[in-house]
Amino acid sequence: MQSPDEVAKFETADVCCLGLYTLPLSEIVLAVKKQRWSRAGTALGKVLARKASIQFGVHDCAGAQNWIVVPIPTPFLRRVMRGIDHSDIIASAFANELRFPLRRALWQRFGRTQKTLNRSGRLQRLQRFALRRWHVKSVLGKNVILVDDIRTTGATLSQATQVLLNAGATRVVAAVVCVVEK
Repeated sequence: MQSPDEVAKFETADVCCLGLYTLPLSEIVLAVKKQRWSRAGTALGKVLARKASIQFGVHDCAGAQNWIVVPIPTPFLRRVMRGIDHSDIIASAFANELRFPLRRALWQRFGRTQKTLNRSGRLQRLQRFALRRWHVKSVLGKNVILVDDIRTTGATLSQATQVLLNAGATRVVAAVVCVVEK
């Protein structure tokens, strides 16, 4: 098992983002999540896909069929309470824009919201993600683009990446709408 510090390591070069978690981007992301503004989530996903295709070199290339898009899942109960899975909306638009398959390959155990945890608490929330059994073949040998709304410490991306690599993914990169400046 990895230590909390090892889990938090996610190479910056492997993350594409639209900007910092500041106004107006932070306000739009929160509106998608809290006010169910799915049209804004769709627009963010499309713009993020265009940027990621250039950064990761996945536009119009022969190897594009080896890529899949995987959203960072919202725990089931939180999705029910909010009435929306904001990361899934962003990831769906992202996948449609690039014409890559969307695979909801991960599920997340329910726990305290990331917002309520400090850096150390986030890093210690190990084993949050698991691979859905019926998605084992869809991940094997694929390059994966993980899609999420915000990267704060990188712990979420690192933990999800480890699950996907353990399941046989060849490469995992991430596309997030915004990052929190450290």
